[in-house]
Formats: sequence, C-alpha cells, structure tokens
Amino acid sequence: MEIIDKSIRGDFRELNEDSTGVFYNKTNQVLFLVADGMGGHAHGDVASKFVNDEIQKAWQAENLIKSDYAEEFLRDLVIKTNRKLYDLQNAHDEYSGMGTTLVLASIIDDAIFILNIGDSRAYAMKRRSIEQVTTDHSFVNLLVESGEITKEEAINHPKRNVITKAMGSERLIQPDIFRLRNRQYDYILLASDGLTDVLREDSIHSTVYQKNSSLQERLDSLIRQAEENASRDNISICLADLKAGAKM
Repeated sequence: MEIIDKSIRGDFRELNEDSTGVFYNKTNQVLFLVADGMGGHAHGDVASKFVNDEIQKAWQAENLIKSDYAEEFLRDLVIKTNRKLYDLQNAHDEYSGMGTTLVLASIIDDAIFILNIGDSRAYAMKRRSIEQVTTDHSFVNLLVESGEITKEEAINHPKRNVITKAMGSERLIQPDIFRLRNRQYDYILLASDGLTDVLREDSIHSTVYQKNSSLQERLDSLIRQAEENASRDNISICLADLKAGAKM
C-alpha cells in the first residue's frame, strides 16, 4: 500500500486554509485525512490545522485497533476533536465562527472506515468504476436530493459552497460513517472541493488509472487539471493505492 498527500493554495486564494495528513499508529495502522477550513470565515486555516493536529496526536498515541472497535474509536475521535475546536472558539473571541470540513479514512485489517463532515469527499475506485462514498453536507446537495435541481445544475449553482455541517459549528456533531471491504477496491481518494468542484468523476478515474505513471505523478496531474479548469479554491488530495506492492 502507498498513500501520498498534497495541498496547494491555488491561483485565486491568498492563503491555504486546507490541511492534509497521513498518520500511523504504534502498530503501523494508517489514517489519512483532508480538512478544508471554511472559506470566508476568520481563521479557517487555524481550524483545519487544529483538527489535523489533534487527530494526528491521538492516532499516533494508539496501539493496535481491532476492526470491531475501529468504528466506535473513530467516531469518538471526531466527536472529541470537534468539541475541542468548539471550546477553543469560546475561549478566544478572535476565533469565533471558524470551522472546517473533515473527511478521513483508516484501513484496519480488511476494512476501510471513512468518516466525513462537510463537503470534502471520499471516492473509492475499481478498474471500471468510481464511487462517491460520502454525501456532501451542503445546501445544493439538499436541493439535489429533494429533486429541485440536477447534479449538473448543482455544479454552477451560486450557493454550491454553502455547507450545512462543519467541524466547530456546534459542540456536539456526528460524522457520517462508512465501512468498505478493502480488497474490493484499488484506490481511495480524499479531496477538498477545490478539486471536486471543477473535475468530473470520469476525469478523476482516468487520471488515477494512468499507465506508466507513478502515484505522485497521477496526484500532481489531478491538481494540475483542477488549476487548468480554473479552480477558485485551495486544492487538497490524499491518494491511496491499496494494492501497491501486492503480489499479483
């Protein structure tokens, strides 16, 4: 298995408010994440880094986590991190209103656990398909789910960046949790909306499956395409090749 991450400011933002990370606990179990600080809010970069750092610290302090306990552990980790972020705002007036999305994945035994809050996404890929695992917590996704607009109309909707759920917005918040079978997939991709707002799923899939390219080259290609498509946000990705190094 190989997992890499990258986050860039992009051409239209003065500050990178995103954070990414790939962390290992004491028995080499992995957790990786993307956090997108809320654009237009004070200290979005502080919020995303705080969440990143808190999860890193807690994960690296852990020993072996059994798959039947992993879901509970990860849910509690996100809930506790959110509470700390919320309390930080209450203790410091200058941080009032800050928040961040979060999407994380952890591979435990033969299971992939994915949790999310906000509109940063997780995709799972096979040779012939790409699956959006997470559901966006966003205003436009509510419109799509209610049938008021189509997915195509959501792409250019003027309120497409309004999210309905974010880390730090409430003291108690529950993440969505998904469990996948590890061996059924080739790749897991986590991304902020700086990528997913401007790159279609078929383009993401074809880029990830480029032949004769390293994983780093494929990740860089995704970011380059987002920039060429005039992404107006920070662009952040974690890309996991689940079968790298496996004997065929």
